[in-house]
Amino acid sequence: MIFVAIALENPEIKQDLVTGLPPSAITIYKIVIGKGPITSREIVELCNLAPRTVRHGLKLLVRAGLIQKLPHLLDMRSCKFYVD
Repeated sequence: MIFVAIALENPEIKQDLVTGLPPSAITIYKIVIGKGPITSREIVELCNLAPRTVRHGLKLLVRAGLIQKLPHLLDMRSCKFYVD
């Protein structure tokens, strides 16, 4: 849980970018900023959100253009997410 606390203290998040997103998506966004590139499974382990909630939050963030998705070269079944 130490990693979540570090990620959530990131002051560079602009509130106008995350307006309208659910709190879980904002939490996921902060984790990706602090720890990215990161897989959805790693996000689930860090923040104790349900896997479905994390997948939905990541989908919203990718659609909004806040994060990018790239293939995980060591495990092609998953993707890594990062802030460009």
